[in-house]
Formats: sequence, structure tokens, C-alpha cells
Amino acid sequence: MPGRRPRPGTALPGIRLADKMLDGVTCIRLDATVTLAHSGKQLAEANFKGYGHHPLLAACDNTGGEPLAWMLRRGSAGSNTAADHLVLLDAAIAALPPGSRRKLMIIADGAGASHALIARLDALASRRGFELTYSVGWVLGERERAALRLVPEPSWQIAIDPAGEIRERRAGDACPDAGCAHRQCWIEEAHVTELTSLLRDGPAGDQLEGWPEKMRVFARRERPHPGAQLSLFETADGWRYSLWVTNRPADTRGWLGQNAYIDAAHRVHARVEDAIRTGKDAGLGHFPSFDFAVNAAWLTAAMTGQILLAWLKLLALDGDLAKAEPRTLRYRVLHTAARLVRGGRKRRLKIQASWPWAEAITAAWQRSDTLPQAP
Repeated sequence: MPGRRPRPGTALPGIRLADKMLDGVTCIRLDATVTLAHSGKQLAEANFKGYGHHPLLAACDNTGGEPLAWMLRRGSAGSNTAADHLVLLDAAIAALPPGSRRKLMIIADGAGASHALIARLDALASRRGFELTYSVGWVLGERERAALRLVPEPSWQIAIDPAGEIRERRAGDACPDAGCAHRQCWIEEAHVTELTSLLRDGPAGDQLEGWPEKMRVFARRERPHPGAQLSLFETADGWRYSLWVTNRPADTRGWLGQNAYIDAAHRVHARVEDAIRTGKDAGLGHFPSFDFAVNAAWLTAAMTGQILLAWLKLLALDGDLAKAEPRTLRYRVLHTAARLVRGGRKRRLKIQASWPWAEAITAAWQRSDTLPQAP
């Protein structure tokens, strides 16, 4: 969910982290998706989800998932191909206005994690005059499982949901008062802890040798939902685990340094999935040609359409329309019958008065018309 509507010429909106707003930071989220091909297309190949291509995208979280950079790749391209991620990362940063590159937050899931990506992020974070915080998914391996077994129960801190509320539910044998504060009537469903000290200074010695010194490892556990695919370790333990690494300093003050919000900052990576879904509704994946170069151009056209939709919602629309999917916007706004007439050195947009969203379209037009024009 984007933050406040920016005024032209001002900074980007803030980043929503649970119930808090982080201002002054530009957030880039990296992710890959699979687009299925139902006929023979150049470089469409078998992959873990079927047959097709494997595009890689970078989206700006501040502006509601606006695509910053994209790359059409062959179907068999790896999810964690470091070279592709590095190219996309550089292109995404270059796509930002210079003033929005000073303070960055880069987020990627575990599928995109690699030693080369984290090394590049660490190098970017060390530049003088720049600030970069990363949050990258981490694989749950044997060393991490061993560390999790050593975590004392009090070290697990309760996680929060998107509204900033603690993640808990009523116990089956709870008292009749649904608003009670009895600890035994509530079951905590998710927790967060840090594993860095156990992996750096644990019984097995430094198991993070070769990784950046400032890199911290976090783990989140939650009760698995029905049908969740669990490892043998998770099945025996009764919790589903997810891990990630970040360079957020341990001495960070305020709410941003709390484990619950460090977790929230990484977990809202799911918003890039919303950007991918929007992209598919705007044409991503509906590649028209056998030729790979033509389909790459189609991807650029689809991403351009998604960029325009993102800024339309951010600058011109309000209410439900500002959160609407492309399909809804096409019906209510973009495909509305109207006439643009000129007279008296003015432009007028004539819309049928009975159209339910006529007033919203008029307001959007008036906002757009007041934006400063490019020289």
C-alpha cells in the first residue's frame, strides 16, 4: 500500500512497515516470475512451474509497485542467477531520480539470494554519503537448524501482523470473554529471533566466515497453515521457519531496530507479488511472437503501461480507484466513453453524466491537468 500522495517535485511517498511509515528511504524489491507459453516460442523452456520464460523484475515499493527495471530470460534461467540480479539491481538504481538514490532499501527473497548479490549490496552500502539497507532471504540448512535448536524459548519475540498487532489467536479452551487478557486464553502464532551470535560464536565456531561482517541472520517461526509443505525438521518441531539476512545495525534506535519491525520490513516483500500480478494483467506473459526480441519489446511495453497505471493511481485517483486492479481501472476509467473538445484555448473532457465514476474521472483529470508540464 503506497503512502501519502506526493506533490509534484517532492520526495517519494514513504514505505509502509506494518503500522509504521518509513520516510526518506527508497525501497526496491527484486523478484522473478514464470510466464507460461502454450506454443513454441524462442527460449521458452521447461522450468519448475511448467514451460515458458522466466522474467526478472525490480519494483519500487514507494510508488505502489512501479517497475524500475526488467529482464526477459530463457525459461531455464535460475532463480538465483547472480549475474542477472546484479545487472537488474544496477538498472533499477539508475532508473531512480538522483535524489532518491541516497537512502535505499533492497529486498529479495531466498530464491534470489547469492553470495555475489550480498557482496554487491555490502559494497554499495559502504559508499560515503550513501545509505543502503538490504534484507535478503536465507536458506534453512543444517547449520541453521542446529542454531535453531539452541535458541532459548525466551529469546523468541512475538511477531506482528500488517496492522502492527501481535500475531495470536484464541485458544480452544479459552474463557467466554473474547476480549480477556488471560495469557492462557491466547496462543502466539509467530515469533522472531536473531541467530547471528549462534552462527558466529556458537559451539561450531564462525560458520559465517566469508560473509560480510555486518550481516545479521534472523529467523521467523509460525504455526503452519493447513496444507503447508514442511521439511522433516519443521514437521517434528511443529513450526514453519523462514530466514533472512540484513545489514541493519544492531544499535539502530527506535521501532526500526526492533526484531518485529525488522521482520515486517522483510515480510512485506510479498507486495512485489502484487506488482507481478498487476504486470500480468497489463500484458506480462502474453507474449505474441515466436521471436525472443519481439517478446522482450512486448515486456517493455507492458511494464510501461504498469508504470503509467502506478502513477495514475498515486497522483490522480482516490479511494477505491487508487487501489484498484488494472481490470477494474479499464472498465471504470480507461474504457469510459468520453470526448475531448477544444475551444476558447481550453480543453474540456465530456463524460456521460450518468456514468457512476464520472465525478472520479473528472477529479482525476483536474489533478492531472494541474501537474507541471515537461519543458
